Amino acid sequence: MKIKHLKIRSDAQSFAFQRKIPLRLQQKAKNLNIKNPVVMPLKLAVGASEVMVATAIEQKNKQFETLIRFLEQTDYTAVDAAGWEKNAKAYLDVRGLKAGTLVGVDSFSDETDYRIEEALGIHANQDHPDWDRNYPEKTKLPKQLVGAVMEILKQREGTQKFHLFSDAVDHYKAYKEKQLNEHSGTEVERNRKKREWLKDVKRLSDFLDFCGDQEFTQENVNEDLRLYRNHLTTVYPNANTAKRHLNVPAAAIRLYADEVVTHVAVAQLRIAGQSKTASARPPIKLDTELPLLWRAAHDESFGQFERLSIFGIFCGASAAEICQTQVEDIFALDGYYILGGTKREARRRPVVIINQTHLKLLTLNNAGYVVGEKVALQQNHSQKFAKVLREVTGNDQLIPYSCRYTGKHLADTKGIGHDDVLESMFGWRARKKQAKDNYGKAGIYSPTYIEQMKQITRKMLEDLPDYSSPNTPTKNVVPIRGE
Repeated sequence: MKIKHLKIRSDAQSFAFQRKIPLRLQQKAKNLNIKNPVVMPLKLAVGASEVMVATAIEQKNKQFETLIRFLEQTDYTAVDAAGWEKNAKAYLDVRGLKAGTLVGVDSFSDETDYRIEEALGIHANQDHPDWDRNYPEKTKLPKQLVGAVMEILKQREGTQKFHLFSDAVDHYKAYKEKQLNEHSGTEVERNRKKREWLKDVKRLSDFLDFCGDQEFTQENVNEDLRLYRNHLTTVYPNANTAKRHLNVPAAAIRLYADEVVTHVAVAQLRIAGQSKTASARPPIKLDTELPLLWRAAHDESFGQFERLSIFGIFCGASAAEICQTQVEDIFALDGYYILGGTKREARRRPVVIINQTHLKLLTLNNAGYVVGEKVALQQNHSQKFAKVLREVTGNDQLIPYSCRYTGKHLADTKGIGHDDVLESMFGWRARKKQAKDNYGKAGIYSPTYIEQMKQITRKMLEDLPDYSSPNTPTKNVVPIRGE
């Protein structure tokens, strides 16, 4: 196991974090009686996974960085109470101690003296008149740090007197990373979520760089979010772009206020000009454009992914859902397959196999992703499908999400747009729950329910030509009805 700053004992029975203090700060650390290199036990059981070890190392690295910032500090008057509390926690962590060491201990007992000396070492008595004479080469700890150390020793573990913006950011990161680690989606979906999360981490860092690591008070939180909003509107002319950059730190602040510092109320902020509703997504014209796309779905000169996306119109499938669908989830004899869920598990659902062409496209690969691993792991699915949409229809306004709207619009024209089964086909959660209630444990996967989905699909397709035994038309399709 090779992880930076990881120290493993020769008997491999314990792990520790080890990192050297920078050369420029080594003398100051020595004067403050801080050992170099800094070694902190990870307190992990034997056999801990590499992920657990890496996570523990990252946490200790943050403590180390806090210690280094303290050693670099020259103007102690610039450090507020919350900053001293954070410095004190890092100082105690380096010495292998934790909060609450003095909880329940008699203040006048030898036990208290021993534990204070364990925490502060020679600095426990630094106010003694002879301290400078006894330790001429040492430097006294700042009084604020000693006071913060004593406060932490008297607090129960897990409590915190002062809170910083960085605490809120760390809390939010832990929350989101736990969600990512627990997510059981496909590799494509996990990679997408990781890419999105890396962007959010950068947005959190930008927020801290702008505001600084201030104390988490109601006044500071709301004032700095307001100032950051105003800053973003000057950096990003597009209001919706500015909103995306504001939403992430605002969510981190709000989560911390809801779960930790519950007396802080966070104001809702808007950016002038941001969209109140989603931008319009024009549906495909049913009488002119849909027949062209239906024909292209049976045209072998187009790619497998693009043709499957066209078939996806009739179940509201997105590009990501199609790419995440597995060959193992195709039940050809029963006439359906399970569409891969994308943003949430609720979107995973059975979808009707429309005809033999559709089945052939779904089974081009023997295992894994129906579109193949190379295509599934690409990041430009929507752009690829948008290009085909516009090429086939001649309509430059169409976007892939138009297809999801088109399926619902087509169903509305057939009088089945609000049917419970259709809404399950399109992945709307409430209807799936109702299906489970109506059809027992099997729910949307019951034969009765699948048959109803087939009937609805046939109804949606009744005005389109039968290409179940297709020839091979060319891309140069002549628009029908004189269009």
